[in-house]
Amino acid sequence: MRARDIAVGVIAAAVTAAALLSTGPRDISVATEHTGDPEISSALEHLAENGHHNLAAFSYDGGETRFGGLGADEHTEFEIGSITKTFNAELVRQFIEEGELSLDTQVQELIDVPSAPISDVTLEELLNHTSGLATTESLSFKELFMANLRDGGNPYRRDTPQDIIDAAGAAELKDRGEKQYSNYGHALLGQLLATHAGVPYDELLRTRIFEPAGMTSTYVALPGTVDDAPTGLAANGHHAGPWDMNGWAPAGAIRSTAADMAKYVEWVYSHGVPDYGWASLEDSGEEFTFHNGGTGGFRTMLVWDPDNNHRAAFVAGDTEAWVDALGIDLLKETR
Repeated sequence: MRARDIAVGVIAAAVTAAALLSTGPRDISVATEHTGDPEISSALEHLAENGHHNLAAFSYDGGETRFGGLGADEHTEFEIGSITKTFNAELVRQFIEEGELSLDTQVQELIDVPSAPISDVTLEELLNHTSGLATTESLSFKELFMANLRDGGNPYRRDTPQDIIDAAGAAELKDRGEKQYSNYGHALLGQLLATHAGVPYDELLRTRIFEPAGMTSTYVALPGTVDDAPTGLAANGHHAGPWDMNGWAPAGAIRSTAADMAKYVEWVYSHGVPDYGWASLEDSGEEFTFHNGGTGGFRTMLVWDPDNNHRAAFVAGDTEAWVDALGIDLLKETR
């Protein structure tokens, strides 16, 4: 099973249920307006499938970036979803480099969780989804269901950072050591890092990554920040409300543009892609390092070339149609 099938399973279920509550479906078609580099936009036109609409993409090669799109360009804002989790990996890399933390740092060293099962879980386990935590540890079935009715299918809106921290003490672990994708694990990880730094999570990202990398159009979608933000399309073709998050923000609340994500790729490349916090998948005999993302109306894919780590590709779409294959194929076609 590809990581994408695991990464947003609960999210996709919630969104699907929300879509069923809406009125009749509308057709979704691939945008026809080409933007940016003709090779990139033409590749997108050739590779796009039913369910895709507006697309923005880039290919990166050792500092040279080419942007292209269909109905969108490098300045179009998207929700990048779970690619946010790679920003947690970058934060951990910085804290390790500064000698403040290590991959072996345990939860109990950062917050008070006496005798709790999670107490000796390490940052590495949280990063790599091997902690044994469930994907939505602090959310009940009732809360997931109610999110369909009141929050546009977004179950991650209401919990505060303290709620995420408090849930750790009561969290149960299952099959620790085995890969089990956990949105809660990364929500907790981000809030642990913020607690360690003594600043809110969004400020941690802003001061340590966004501003140093020059990402001027990127922000964490906290409550109250996305009322007028661009929206994507749900599976039924209707506009999906923008997703905001508070305590769950480290699991997937970043909004960005292709232009800024190219700056992020340059930042990660120049500092080294961590061997934690990213996923891998095999395609046609090649092993790709990647991360994707999915929210109520957006899908994203960021993938690195397995043969040349100075090459990468990024694709963002404003529907629930996955863009994983688009990203990999774009990377191959621009080699």
